[in-house]
Amino acid sequence: MQRRCYRYFLEAVDPKTQLVADRAAADGSDYSRHASSAACGFGLASHAIAAQYEWAPREEIQNRVRTMLRSLKEIAAHERGFLYHFFDIKTGERMLRSEASSVDTALMLAGAMTASVAFQNDSEIGSLADELYNRVEWSWLLGENGCLHMGYLPEIGILPHQWDQFSEHLILSLLAIGAPANAVPPSSWDAWRREPVLNFNGQEFLSYPPLFVHQYPMAFFDFQHYRAPSGRSFWNNAQIAHHAHVDFLTKLGEKYPQRMGHYGTDLWGITSSDSQYGYRDWGGPYKNDRIEPDREIDGTIVPSAAAGALAVMPREALHTLEFQKARFGEKIYGHYGFVNAYNPASGWVNSDVIGIDTGISLVMAENMLTGGLWNLFMQHPAAQRGLKLAGFTPTGTTVLTSSP
Repeated sequence: MQRRCYRYFLEAVDPKTQLVADRAAADGSDYSRHASSAACGFGLASHAIAAQYEWAPREEIQNRVRTMLRSLKEIAAHERGFLYHFFDIKTGERMLRSEASSVDTALMLAGAMTASVAFQNDSEIGSLADELYNRVEWSWLLGENGCLHMGYLPEIGILPHQWDQFSEHLILSLLAIGAPANAVPPSSWDAWRREPVLNFNGQEFLSYPPLFVHQYPMAFFDFQHYRAPSGRSFWNNAQIAHHAHVDFLTKLGEKYPQRMGHYGTDLWGITSSDSQYGYRDWGGPYKNDRIEPDREIDGTIVPSAAAGALAVMPREALHTLEFQKARFGEKIYGHYGFVNAYNPASGWVNSDVIGIDTGISLVMAENMLTGGLWNLFMQHPAAQRGLKLAGFTPTGTTVLTSSP
């Protein structure tokens, strides 16, 4: 699966800029004209993993990384260092009226940091990664309440929405606190609200419906061995959230067998993805003891939800991925691995894959197998600095990845 996912970062890129397409046809026949800043981050991380296994010649991989970093620095549209969410894959110009995104910039930087560690012998890669990080004016998007804003739109200015409760912004907050230049104060870690709080089998956990909000930060930060100032383990938090997710879908399947009867321990996983009727920001659970298909859940399966869980709950994630591949075969598993989404009840199968979902599948598989991405990213001084300044402390213990 990893090798198939890696094809995406070799093929769904512009040959001259190496900027990574937001999405591509699942059969490899075409890719979008717009790149994604977050997909570029996952691409850089994937190259770092690929070089260790020589999935392509190391020199070729290194050249691709160098070229992409140069393109991100020199042509990709940005505002005060914050990259636009989408930009032209050839020219770098802003596309789709997208925002200069704080969290997508953080994901790009996490990939750049990983690459700078993986290719320490290449001074240009290290220099370019540092320049991308140093130019970000983190404090520009910091609100008076200590929370970061989500981004900037030329048409309206700084977006009013903030990262003020639990979500995927953990990686953003830590990189902004640990930044080598224009950092935000460590107190910003305490500024966001520790909610929503849910309960599963008597255990409280922080969550927001799509599973990726747990997976993206921990693809890079090794929360397994650190505790937050409050004593919270975000690793344990994610484990509980994932098991609650499987339980929620299983109960949905029991309650609505005609549309969702396939949901269960064999077949589970939804996160933000395409659907038969457009892009959806779905997941669950979202309220204690509420088993309803809110957020338009319709029986769709998103394989990257389970693939992104491989390091968190390997037994359960491997089981459903193997089940999906065995049951649906080439309909859902092809040139780039699993399609982005499909619906067993309606027969709909997405014709696309999406770069960030392909990326999280590859890197979390590696973290399950070897801890490889964690080993690289956590060597970067800014990763350690962000955790230390935010008040995280090492646990010195390994947290179990079986059912809580």
